[in-house]
Amino acid sequence: MRYRPFGATGIAVSALTLRLADSSRLRASDWRALVFTALENGVNSFQIDGDAPEMLQGAGEAFASVERRLLFLTWRVRQDANQLGQQTLDSLRRWAYEGLGLDYLDLVLINDPQSPSLPMSFEAGLQTLWSARALGGLGIASRGDIHPGLLANGLVTAVSSPYNLSSGWAERHRIRQASQNNFAVIGEDFWPQALRELADQAPRRPSFWQRRTDPLADVGGYEFLSKTPGWSGEDICLGYALTEPSLATVRITADTRQEVERLAEVVERDLPTGVCAQIEMARFSAQEREKAARRP
Repeated sequence: MRYRPFGATGIAVSALTLRLADSSRLRASDWRALVFTALENGVNSFQIDGDAPEMLQGAGEAFASVERRLLFLTWRVRQDANQLGQQTLDSLRRWAYEGLGLDYLDLVLINDPQSPSLPMSFEAGLQTLWSARALGGLGIASRGDIHPGLLANGLVTAVSSPYNLSSGWAERHRIRQASQNNFAVIGEDFWPQALRELADQAPRRPSFWQRRTDPLADVGGYEFLSKTPGWSGEDICLGYALTEPSLATVRITADTRQEVERLAEVVERDLPTGVCAQIEMARFSAQEREKAARRP
């Protein structure tokens, strides 16, 4: 496993963050084993994205076996950011602190309120937690630009944004700008549904007429996602996301120990020769076709 600085916090986090989301299939012992497997593979960053008692029990037992300072724990709040208030804080204390048996959280991650400020009562509660050293910072999850006024809030230490091999210039510029401004950037959605569908599609060779009328017909496909020996499409997408230096960590989701081990191995692998070039060709051709479709 490799580790990267988490913005300007002075904390090092694993290149992968394991997302723990509610699942009716897993018991407390399964969650405990999943977290232990991640720890054994060097993962020290976890994002808790749910409040199922079985998950909290199993994860809490696993976390208790490790020195707390060696872990980086994020609590994800899915609620509409403009409705955050005292009830949210009460749930946070009940599920995150008491449910997991924690004295402090490194990060609370919320949706972008798309405004220059947080709801007043919610911010006051976070300030209380921060003053009591029960909270390290606040993260903002967004698919677009975050208001500069919100980023100027001293509680905000991180942003979370989708990043994958099909991300355009705007997304790339956004995360690099955030990193340059000393915010930690969490990469989400490295393996989006659109790329999964492309990886599953059988490649079709363009017809002779199509090759004559479309100079990009023979280039820029995504066949490499399913035709690269020794690599799955998911592995390629994760490997590519890990090449972006602006990302402090890339969030993954895995329900089995085998999945955790496989994804952790990708961190130590270099993408095969030629794959990066194929990725850029695919992005270029997709952009050109999009431009052509917009022309009258």
